[in-house]
Amino acid sequence: MRILFPFIVFSLAVSACMIVTRPTDQELLALDNPPPAVLEKLERLFPRVLSWYEQVEAELLPKGRPLSPRETDFAIRIGVKEPDRVRIVVLDDFPLPSDPELRKEVERIGMGSKNEGGRTNGHVIMLKTWAAEDDSIISHELVHVAQQDRLGREPFIRRYMVEMEMMGYARSPLELEAYAKQSSSL
Repeated sequence: MRILFPFIVFSLAVSACMIVTRPTDQELLALDNPPPAVLEKLERLFPRVLSWYEQVEAELLPKGRPLSPRETDFAIRIGVKEPDRVRIVVLDDFPLPSDPELRKEVERIGMGSKNEGGRTNGHVIMLKTWAAEDDSIISHELVHVAQQDRLGREPFIRRYMVEMEMMGYARSPLELEAYAKQSSSL
């Protein structure tokens, strides 16, 4: 309990400082029509992002565990089309791309940081060891699987890339949706 109490206080303090303004209607429209510089970056990086994304999924899918009945129920409720295909893999470190430019970009948005507790690549949900039993992180990542099911893989990745570039992680509509839906507990 002594170790947990300071962590709770720290988490509450950090959460209190992270008041995020939702994107305006004008900002949301801009996401549908990104400026030329964003489109150029997207077109340059997208094939490499997609290749890396699919490679990580293919490598980790056979190593993962299936969803528990409770996790499956939540996945169905939030719109995951094939929850039986989803696998959870617990790792000490999440994979990062070997491509230097791509690595720089994913690190810029927070991938690979010590605070990253979960990440989704297709039907693979990666969890850090310290987050392996965290229902809120699991449910958050299941929302990303449902988003991909709803939008399609490539449109989801494109949209995510545009949102990260134009809005950042904290104001990304895809992330805001995942945070809102993760609170409907498993």
